[in-house]
Amino acid sequence: MDESTDPVSGLPWLGADAPALQGLVADGRRMLFAEIALDRFVGLVDGLGEDTAGRALAVAADRIAAFALPQGRLWRLRGACLLLATDAPEALADPEVWAQRLLAELAAPLSVPPYMLEINGSIGLALFPDDAPTLAAALSAADRALYAAQRSGVGRALRHAASGVAGRSVPVFTHALAKALARDELELHYQPFVDAADGRIAGVEALLRWRAPDGRLLAPPQFLPRAEQLGLMRGISGWVLDRVIADARHWRRAGFDDLRIAVNVSTVQLLEDDLVNQLEARLAAADVAFDQFEIELSESTLLRDVDRIRDTLRRLRSCGVGLTLDDFGMGGAGLVQLPRYPLSKIKIDRDFVGEVAHDQGQAAIARAIIAMGRQMHLKVMAEGVETEAQVGYLRRADCDQLQGFLFSGPKPLADVDPLLRQRYLRPELFAQGAASRTLLLVDDEENVLRALQRVFRRDGYRVLAASRVQEAFELLASNEVQVIVSDQRMNDVSGTEFLGRVKELYPRTVRLILSGYTDLATVTEAINKGAIYRFLTKPWDEEDLRHHIREAFRTWEGLQ
Repeated sequence: MDESTDPVSGLPWLGADAPALQGLVADGRRMLFAEIALDRFVGLVDGLGEDTAGRALAVAADRIAAFALPQGRLWRLRGACLLLATDAPEALADPEVWAQRLLAELAAPLSVPPYMLEINGSIGLALFPDDAPTLAAALSAADRALYAAQRSGVGRALRHAASGVAGRSVPVFTHALAKALARDELELHYQPFVDAADGRIAGVEALLRWRAPDGRLLAPPQFLPRAEQLGLMRGISGWVLDRVIADARHWRRAGFDDLRIAVNVSTVQLLEDDLVNQLEARLAAADVAFDQFEIELSESTLLRDVDRIRDTLRRLRSCGVGLTLDDFGMGGAGLVQLPRYPLSKIKIDRDFVGEVAHDQGQAAIARAIIAMGRQMHLKVMAEGVETEAQVGYLRRADCDQLQGFLFSGPKPLADVDPLLRQRYLRPELFAQGAASRTLLLVDDEENVLRALQRVFRRDGYRVLAASRVQEAFELLASNEVQVIVSDQRMNDVSGTEFLGRVKELYPRTVRLILSGYTDLATVTEAINKGAIYRFLTKPWDEEDLRHHIREAFRTWEGLQ
């Protein structure tokens, strides 16, 4: 490995590879630069030593490279900071959404034997030449954006000048925004959401975009705050309603009569005295029904002019319009506000979905929101769904609807029609029925796993096997497991600790320890807390072991 390559991460050093970096933008093509910092890395060095921290950095770099390749290049910049350059279409089209997907990939536990480490990241973004006219300016902009992201909290991604003024003067940006409607530069993209029972497309959410004069596709946070200051919201909101109604008419004529369309309505619109009358006239002219629509509200909207907004919402609800509270738990309204409004659905924010299949805290929040929705007769939808494990866990927690990149990202109207004709998205994720008797074996010794599988397959069980705790959680999320048998001494975590986490996430499972290692105090404590049902020893007697597993399944059946 030559001096231009970092011996720890295996990546080229940025300074030594400057000509390659310069070559990426030599022809002026658009390029997204993402400066990525691994958060809490200094604490990792202090706690586990430089060798383990270095291996963690290498594993994290491999994961980032796997996400970005083949259309990205990665360098080590300094310390625990990397630079990624990419011209992937999805990154250029919506840098913030792309960066959130990268953060989600990075947040999954890293296997650095004998540890499973969680290392979040922060990202600063700059788009060349949109945000800066030169390479040096773009790198500087990404660096400033990273600093701002780290100051705003762990696991954040921010784009330089995210207000949309990036690389331009405020007057130029303002003038362009004021002309956006007249120039027909606004677009609607639609992101499907599916029924959690079978993957059937239940509806689509309308998402506003602005195709700015310089070619950038801007998301609402990048231009709507300025539009509100300029008094443009009434015109923009009216355009959105007209466009959504026209598209609803298109889908109705195409035979998709039952398709629900969710649209964000601004506080300004809800405060208009004639909103319901306006909507009624527009729908009648287009021959579209009220009950095809769901209106999405932010929690902050519920805190504005409460009586007027509540009256408008009641009128809309009486007409058959669905009312959805978006990003529940992230705003300031709180639980006390929910019963005061005629809501029909609440959405679990993506911040509570990312690690729902593995993290006790996120799982508890998601379960609590779903249970509350059930009690209040509200549908519950989870957004930001990106993994099969999330699907499995949320379905088992009785979530009603799912939305996220695992199914589809936002798409223009022409690209949505083929999806609607499919009727179902990722049907293979919903095809598995609950097995009558499923047994999960967890042991980091492959020969032990194989031996146990041979023993239990003769009894007709559906046998799943995992050599790592992370893999076990993935299987638990995606399968209906009744009985779990875990080794006690594993590399990443002890069996009693693993089954203690399982008890919180999957309390209806029957959990057993099978181990040649006996720490009586630990095992006794786990049994007393209900984390494990029984402790069995290695080497095992085959008939005795089969008997105990039969009894475990009978115990599970008796608890139902």
